[in-house]
Amino acid sequence: MPDNRMAPGADGPLAALIDAAVAVLAERLECSPGEARERLQGLADRSGVPVAEAASAILDSARPSSPAPFEEVRRMASAAAADAAAMAARALAAPGQEPLADLAGTLQRRLAHDVGADAVAVYAVEPDSSLQLVGAAGVPPAVVDAWSRVPAHPPTEAGYVARTGEPLFLPDRTATPPHYLLVGGPGAEWPSRAVVPVGETGAVAVVVAFFVKQQTFPAAVRDTVSTVVGEVTGEIARRLRAHPHQAGWITDAQSMLDALPGAVGVSVPIRDAAGEIVDWVLVAASPEATDVTGLRGRELVGSSTATRYPSIVGTELWHSLAQVLDSGRPREIGPFTYTPQTAGVETAVFTVRISRFGGGVLLTWTRLDEERRLAARIAQTERLGRLGYGEWDLGTGSVYWSEGLYSIFRHDPESGPPSLEEAAGELHPQDAPRIAPQLARVFEHGQSADLNYRILVRGEVRYLRARFETIRDRTGRVLKVYGIVQDVTANEAAARDRARLVDVEAELAERLRSQQTEHRLVVALQQIILPIPTGVLHLPGLDVAVRYLPAEVVSRVGGDWYDVVELPDGRSLLAVGDVAGHGIAAAATMARLRHSVAALAVTSTEPGELLAYLNRIVHDDASEPTATVVVAHFDPQTRELTWAQAGHPPPILVSGDGSAAALTRPPGMIVGARPDSRYETVTTTLAEGDTVLLYTDGLIERRDGYDSDWLGPLLRGVTGTGHLPVDELIGRLQPANPGDDTCVVALRLRPA
Repeated sequence: MPDNRMAPGADGPLAALIDAAVAVLAERLECSPGEARERLQGLADRSGVPVAEAASAILDSARPSSPAPFEEVRRMASAAAADAAAMAARALAAPGQEPLADLAGTLQRRLAHDVGADAVAVYAVEPDSSLQLVGAAGVPPAVVDAWSRVPAHPPTEAGYVARTGEPLFLPDRTATPPHYLLVGGPGAEWPSRAVVPVGETGAVAVVVAFFVKQQTFPAAVRDTVSTVVGEVTGEIARRLRAHPHQAGWITDAQSMLDALPGAVGVSVPIRDAAGEIVDWVLVAASPEATDVTGLRGRELVGSSTATRYPSIVGTELWHSLAQVLDSGRPREIGPFTYTPQTAGVETAVFTVRISRFGGGVLLTWTRLDEERRLAARIAQTERLGRLGYGEWDLGTGSVYWSEGLYSIFRHDPESGPPSLEEAAGELHPQDAPRIAPQLARVFEHGQSADLNYRILVRGEVRYLRARFETIRDRTGRVLKVYGIVQDVTANEAAARDRARLVDVEAELAERLRSQQTEHRLVVALQQIILPIPTGVLHLPGLDVAVRYLPAEVVSRVGGDWYDVVELPDGRSLLAVGDVAGHGIAAAATMARLRHSVAALAVTSTEPGELLAYLNRIVHDDASEPTATVVVAHFDPQTRELTWAQAGHPPPILVSGDGSAAALTRPPGMIVGARPDSRYETVTTTLAEGDTVLLYTDGLIERRDGYDSDWLGPLLRGVTGTGHLPVDELIGRLQPANPGDDTCVVALRLRPA
């Protein structure tokens, strides 16, 4: 039988696969990489599959469009499967209390008093025989997270009771029959448990009572457990009917909607004690769904119609929802005008199509006042593609430049577009003799053109690709010229770096006979891609020091990188990243990301937006490995450091008084894992003498395994060093894993 244990620090495709899965779990569960690695190992052990297969299934769950060969492992491992139901439950519950959580608490207290039970879980039975956790008391959060949804296969003791309708009392988990798993897994601390069905003619729910102290379950105890559960059977069934948003079919609906274009959502009714519908709640939404307030996709999940859109209550649309739910006949409403009751929200015109779906209705809506939204989409497309659009009316002499075109040429929109002569004057001197005649043929003779050329903008060379089309009258006179321009500077820089990398790799293969030659070439390669400054960099309001610590094996070129950019408005952009793996592929991705950060900083300095762009760049190229990144920008006027991260270790704040602490990470998936990843930002205001460390994981992850105290050695190492010069401070840092590259950037607030 093959060994199913992971080998931390191993190289090769298998290690890269496992490391990527660990990063996904760490992001989802908000835990350290070491804890995520233990969760992955436990998942593989419980499911009886190799670790590599479990890792593949987890990565597959992070890409909704790819097939899922290990569906049951994925559903057990992925906490995201219950996101929609959990969000809706929280939205409808009283503060700190989900709809069935109070009953779970009541059961736990009663059973603790009567028979000594320590924890209780209540599962709703779904039509596909899977179980959805709807209430828990005394159950650790990690168990709730891992077992919030229990599939029908592999079978569990709770699923067995739901299927047979007979209570099950297990005195000793070590003697449990092998034909089903135990909820909570083999590592749970409950040696005994009682599982009782809810419902007289078929189980609608299952109650699991857990016992820390081993219980023999004499007849009196069995009767007491069944009696206590029986007293709340009717209430559990009633609440499940009143709160259909807890049903597991909604998670499947969300999975379906994730693949649909347009604005689509699923809404379920909320009924009062008499069974009358008093509200509707959106429990699933497509990625392109948006409302009048600007919420998008899953941000809409949990929205109450009566609370968030009160103008709809009592209208034709409101009554149509119940009519479609009752009759099953689809309806289309509109066009109708929605008049918001919230200041700052504009009036909008919609059409809505309603169809019955599961326990609720499927809504498809189209906003008819699209002109403003279309303009916003065009502007976003220009930013993402580094595009600009221009239109020249040769009859009237009017010229239109889009916002993106002004950005490419670094022109102020307030001053208006330049003349053709002024624009031609910005051509690179080496390209002007070739490009100027072609532009003349476009504007004078109406010829189409596809041009690649360079311009000089404030002394900086920019690479452009432009496509021009014309409209002429019957005589052939040119009436209008349309042009689309793309800034391909970042692509050119990356292509040059790739070409240089190929040359260096060939030279390495030729001269590997000498270790001295190998060392010299690798060092040269690192300097080509990642030049390291020799002293302290002085940026507005900041002193910055950079330290790069190569791996012990110098031939293993790593993907650790940094970038420091002084922005035209006086702020500074700082980034540190780590590309998965080693070798030329990792170095090429590192070079591409580093150049992309500098290029994208022209269009946006918002860290979360920059990470979204980098994520698309890496994801859209299947040959690119994934990477972790932290991006920050510093405003010397406000002393605010605004940052976002993509699966990266948290920055360390070393205060002037010598204390050290890790900053709390905002959510953010590793770049390249999913095309639609979103990245939140946080802002930290620095005090005089504060130092912030941005670093890669070689500084904290040890070669001999993972430690739950993964940040402890670093925090203790920098405590009391706030008085040292910033370059001396990072000079004391040593990597935890000498077999991996390490990059550290330290920034210190300079005294006013």
